[in-house]
Amino acid sequence: MKYKIRTVSVVLLLSVFGLNADENEKLPDFKLADQKGKVFNSKTAKGNTYFLLGCGFKDVVLCRKHGRKIYWKMQTLLKEEDHVIFSAYLNLKNAPSAVFDYILQEKEKDYESILLDKKGILSNGLAEGKSFLRVYSPKGVLIHKEYFGSVDDTKVSELYKLIRNGK
Repeated sequence: MKYKIRTVSVVLLLSVFGLNADENEKLPDFKLADQKGKVFNSKTAKGNTYFLLGCGFKDVVLCRKHGRKIYWKMQTLLKEEDHVIFSAYLNLKNAPSAVFDYILQEKEKDYESILLDKKGILSNGLAEGKSFLRVYSPKGVLIHKEYFGSVDDTKVSELYKLIRNGK
């Protein structure tokens, strides 16, 4: 990859409506493994703009779709000097065993990494049928949050401008 972008996972978007970012909200402290067992620690995101996309376990397909759209379109916009990390996660707290079976069956496929939140550490703010994107500054401060039912190129361009204006 020719960009200096750490791709821990995927990120997702397309807005139903935007939310005001609470400037006092900090990046949550977490340590989660993805579907292949690779562990990501939120402390790794410090010093980078961090896109954190989350979904409930019923919305795994939606998360993948949004994440791919955002990540791959963003790759065409970002420059080498941009320091951006993308992560997507599923809230698996109270998920039935069938969900874990599905994840296990799919883990050998060439899907992007998705963090598995088995304890619901990041569940606050999630809404069924939508992905929930939060963007944190390099200092770990929340600068944007938004719910998405779908994502298009226009939305990704808006997110890119957010990165550019934050420098």
